[in-house]
Amino acid sequence: MNNVRQTLESTIEKATSLRLRYKLLLIATIALLVFLLSKGPPPGQNHFVYLADSFLHGKLGLSGGGENLAEIVPFNGNYYVVYPPMSAVLLLPFVAIWGTAFDQALLSVVLAGFCVAATWLMLKKAGSSQTKALWLAVLFGFGTCFWFIASVGSSWYIEQVVAVLFLTCAIICSLYGKGNFVVGLFLGCAVIARLPVVLAFPFFLLLIYDQKNTWIPRFKQVLFFFAGLAIPVGLNALYDYARYGVFTNIGYYLIPGIQEDPFFQQGIFNVAYIPRHIYAIFFQGPNLLPDFPWFQPNWMGLGLFLTTPAFLLIFRGALRGGWRSLNKKAALAILCILPPIVTHGTVGFTQFGYRFSLDFIPFLMLLTAAGMRENLGWTEKTLIALSVLINLWGVVSIIKFNFVSF
Repeated sequence: MNNVRQTLESTIEKATSLRLRYKLLLIATIALLVFLLSKGPPPGQNHFVYLADSFLHGKLGLSGGGENLAEIVPFNGNYYVVYPPMSAVLLLPFVAIWGTAFDQALLSVVLAGFCVAATWLMLKKAGSSQTKALWLAVLFGFGTCFWFIASVGSSWYIEQVVAVLFLTCAIICSLYGKGNFVVGLFLGCAVIARLPVVLAFPFFLLLIYDQKNTWIPRFKQVLFFFAGLAIPVGLNALYDYARYGVFTNIGYYLIPGIQEDPFFQQGIFNVAYIPRHIYAIFFQGPNLLPDFPWFQPNWMGLGLFLTTPAFLLIFRGALRGGWRSLNKKAALAILCILPPIVTHGTVGFTQFGYRFSLDFIPFLMLLTAAGMRENLGWTEKTLIALSVLINLWGVVSIIKFNFVSF
């Protein structure tokens, strides 16, 4: 036992002495191996593979098998993918080589590995020690619904993985206090993967305000930020105009049968939908069975704090006054992003956990870090381990055994 412990301690010591880029590569590689082990079969709903193929052929509409996918919008004789196109852009080189047979989920798990490494760097830059940041990176990658979402890699899921990666990169660059043009560019790339993420912009403006002590430099950096943001967002507006003749994505309203869907009886967005999201976030539980194993994942999801009990530490940080200026900005970002999410007709099913939380999960991680001691105690470690076990249950049950139902 002593030999094992000494070997482990020696390995950790060597790893912590590596240069930053090698640490990031090591974390990303280990995370990728776990994601590959848990990865499901190629997703049937692979809109972005077909969209990338269309881009490569100089078209915006789908053809072939892409026309038969879910939620495809027929408009003026074409068939369009309603979701923002960033995931398809990232798939371009892979589809160029392997065509529409490429497994979209492979890109999902590769990007997920980078997400874990980026989360570690973000938390380290935000003030956590290397060890604490590593525990939190494990929590993010494998103790939240991110694990399931990344391992499946369907079109609804990969776009959230892409958004998480770019949003986390934007936060990292902003924390370094340099390159606000790049910060805006990263945020814009996240936006054209998941549109609600655009509402995180006050977080970055407040960081610029804190980092500059006079108004002229602040104004200059704000212009750089919005210039970077405008490039992907502007290109996306042109993409919408080329498809629909307007600069906004009206495709969601053109999905066949959307008006008759029982979840959208009061429109796609309505404040009347808020109670169902409150239930999904705080109270949604698994299916209860009369016999072993007694619990079964529910396609409607699982409450945020049931999926990730370690998020309860957020409240400890808030109640003990442990929130610094950065944490308050992170909380504001979450509040800004939430309105279009909680007023949407569905809560994100089919899913494990509450997948819409991924739109603001980097900010959740910052708040969770604030609720943890620098030297993690058994409470923190137990909650992280429990979170990982719950998500392992979800990944194995659904992906490996298809043990799930409404």
